[in-house]
Amino acid sequence: MIAIALTAWSALKALREKLDWRGIALIAAVLIAGLGLHRWASSLKEAGRTEIRQQWAEAQRKADLLQLAKIEAQQKQINAADAALVANMAAHVGQVAGLEAALEDERKKTNAKPSAASGDACPAAGDAMPDGVRNALNAIGATDR
Repeated sequence: MIAIALTAWSALKALREKLDWRGIALIAAVLIAGLGLHRWASSLKEAGRTEIRQQWAEAQRKADLLQLAKIEAQQKQINAADAALVANMAAHVGQVAGLEAALEDERKKTNAKPSAASGDACPAAGDAMPDGVRNALNAIGATDR
């Protein structure tokens, strides 16, 4: 660092001997103008960078809002499907309860009938499915899925 300062000092001393004060003032003015131009160009570059950052931030914000809108739409679809499933399950609970009630009625009717004579060699085949049980089973399968 000291060597650079000494070299610059000796160069300036030699230049002063060859140029008068106007030449040195001109060189100093050119250096000052160059430094100012450099600072001006740097500030323009930084302003450009800032503008680009703002544009990217705005584009990212729009993309985020679009993504959030898509997520909300999908969540609404999920909620609607969930509500339909819950309603369907509630309908099935009522239908299954109806089936159980029909089966219980048939058990009561069957138990109330007198049993066949114990001496039959071939017991009677089971009766056909009772209408109440059949209707309750059909109601369970008839719901929209």
